[in-house]
Amino acid sequence: MSPFTEYLASINKELGGGAATENTYRPALKALLEAFAEGITATNEPKRMLYGAPDFNITRKKVLLGYVETKDIGTNITEMEQGKGPHGKQFIRYRDGLPNWILTDYLEFRWFVNGKKRLSARIAELDAKSKIKPT
Repeated sequence: MSPFTEYLASINKELGGGAATENTYRPALKALLEAFAEGITATNEPKRMLYGAPDFNITRKKVLLGYVETKDIGTNITEMEQGKGPHGKQFIRYRDGLPNWILTDYLEFRWFVNGKKRLSARIAELDAKSKIKPT
């Protein structure tokens, strides 16, 4: 099974239980991030920094590569990226302060470098029955 298949299966299982929160999916994301290359470590809840506390820092052989900020499935990350809504101020702090980071709702990933969005990728959608369907 591919890392993406395992990731989506794990998220779907947790989502189907009905009690999941943003933090529930983090073990699946950690496994996916660490599957990308030998020596990658995704640290959940690293120490707070000047700009806040992103949910993960990503290192390879102890060299910091970047950060990941997670939001619950269904969170409007477009609104957040516009600096609006309950997470808008956090987005602005991270955009302005972190040189390399990813914002995700676990189904879509947006990569930012030096304050500018570089890439966006959606790997799944929620269907009408709240089941995850790969895209």
